Amino acid sequence: MIKKVAAIIIKNDCILSVSKKKAPDFYMLPGGKYEGLENDIEALSRELREELNVTISKMEFFGDYEDISMLENENLFLRTYITEIKGNPYPDNEIHNMKWIPIHSMCKAKLGSGITKFVIPKLRGEV
Repeated sequence: MIKKVAAIIIKNDCILSVSKKKAPDFYMLPGGKYEGLENDIEALSRELREELNVTISKMEFFGDYEDISMLENENLFLRTYITEIKGNPYPDNEIHNMKWIPIHSMCKAKLGSGITKFVIPKLRGEV
């Protein structure tokens, strides 16, 4: 099972999503796998620093989500946090692009199931 931690960064009723260089047309929440014995805060802080050049000012547990990873075709466990950041995010390292996804309207981008099946429905109060 793949275990990841992810940030739900909200601005103007949109959530920040990123695409990776290995799958540039597929958008997911920023974050990633744990390294060594990292806890949630350590892993998410490192990932956001590496991917978006930002630091965390506040994080609040949002929920856990399980599904099949669309990129790796394995079971995925995703722990999510509503995250406030310091700095202006810009793609770095393995990130190809970033996109703000509207919470209350449709988006034509290819989105990960963590966004479409869990985060957006829960933010809309549908779950």
